[in-house]
Amino acid sequence: MIQEVGVIGAGTMGFGIAFQFITNGTKVILQDINEQSLNLVEDKLNQYLKIYKEEGFTFKETDKQILNLLTLTTHIEDLSNCDLVIESATESLQLKQQIFKQLDELCNEHTILTSNTSSLKLSDIVKDVDKHRERVMLTHFFNPAHIVPLVELLRAPDTSDEVFKTVKEFMETMKKVTIEVRKEVPGLVANRIQVALAREALSLLEDGVVSEEDLEDAIFAGPGFRFSSSGLLKIMDFGGLDVWAIVLEQLQSKIESEVRAFPSLRNKVSVGNLGVKSSKGYFEYPGKGLDEYVIERDRSLIQQLKTFEKLKGGLTNA
Repeated sequence: MIQEVGVIGAGTMGFGIAFQFITNGTKVILQDINEQSLNLVEDKLNQYLKIYKEEGFTFKETDKQILNLLTLTTHIEDLSNCDLVIESATESLQLKQQIFKQLDELCNEHTILTSNTSSLKLSDIVKDVDKHRERVMLTHFFNPAHIVPLVELLRAPDTSDEVFKTVKEFMETMKKVTIEVRKEVPGLVANRIQVALAREALSLLEDGVVSEEDLEDAIFAGPGFRFSSSGLLKIMDFGGLDVWAIVLEQLQSKIESEVRAFPSLRNKVSVGNLGVKSSKGYFEYPGKGLDEYVIERDRSLIQQLKTFEKLKGGLTNA
């Protein structure tokens, strides 16, 4: 049974994971070597607790009780007694290997060790783990981790069935939707789908088929609108698999399948137009800083989460 969780890394993902757990009644020790990152956590927690309430969410505990579930530390040794430790450090294979080797030596035998990576191979990350070989996994959250429901689960070569079941059930009690990734492939599942969509969208843009504004509307008001209520396979079922078979036969040879550079993307990066964080990317973001735009986005996603939970509850109770 998982009662206390350690989270390594107090950045965007680590904060979101910690927020998700403490607002669902689980103790968390959030560790980061950077004291400045830890110093920002409490204000950010209070800000999001306020936003969630303003958007109509309620929590079982008071704000004070929720905050009391969180411990901040710069010492990785403080995670040694946790039931589950989730590594969410910088995407450096060497760093992650070092962290897992250290955790393997420090943590109690019952501790489950997981990584939040999607770009690095879990089997490479845990290659030096010995004591916990049957108790390592991948738990990949999506940004923002405290709002987007999905968590992808992947076993390491020696992960026990009991450990996998324990982590899956725990995530679901934390109000997450879990999927099992059955093979270790780069990008796992959801990011591969997202990159495939980006490749086709950017090719349409580069080839002059559509403007940036209309491309955004096509995705947001078309497939994206339908995706807000179901996954792709149900969309295919409703459209008719016979129809989809014909569409795929006609279009698969026509859509983008090459690996190529996209000048519109590379040119923007080369001149420093990096998106919201630089106030300009494919679109302009004037007059406000990154944090303000992130809050606006997150408010919208929290509203969407309310709709998602209602829909999921209705399907579950049907």
